[in-house]
Amino acid sequence: MTAPSGGDAPAAAGPFAQLFQYKRWANEELLALGESSQAALPEDDRRLFVRILNHTYVVDRIFASHLQGLPQTAYAATNTEETPTLPALRDAVRASDDWYLQYAGGLDAGALAEPVPFRFTDGDAGTMTRAEILNHIVVHGAYHRGAAGRILAGHAVPPPRDALTTFLHRLQPERRWS
Repeated sequence: MTAPSGGDAPAAAGPFAQLFQYKRWANEELLALGESSQAALPEDDRRLFVRILNHTYVVDRIFASHLQGLPQTAYAATNTEETPTLPALRDAVRASDDWYLQYAGGLDAGALAEPVPFRFTDGDAGTMTRAEILNHIVVHGAYHRGAAGRILAGHAVPPPRDALTTFLHRLQPERRWS
């Protein structure tokens, strides 16, 4: 596992900045492991691994539209009919994570408390605050990374140690006790 770094990710501050730095790092770890482990997986599990992570990407993009007050017309469902290649998905996820890192880092308490009305892909109406949407994006991604990691583990590929605690201690090793 690589140590978390800002890399080419935009700098951010604010209450959600660290969570979106973590999300970006955890996605990078799992997608890189998924790419290097494709030969260990049967075709159905390779496809399922990508589709699970594509679902999180699509949901991230749908909510990004909602957060910007834009009509969400890119997706009719919470996954795409076509399954992207893993390298293409990795690039798309990185760009999306960078967007969230910049976006979340620029919000103050007032903006975080603002309600955002939107439509789900099934047509139902919903309203969440910006903070609730950002929390949803982080938690939703963690849940599905776990599901994708279980696919790897089922084929003797140890999933990455991608817990928030690991991220924090790699980011600031001095937090570890000797």
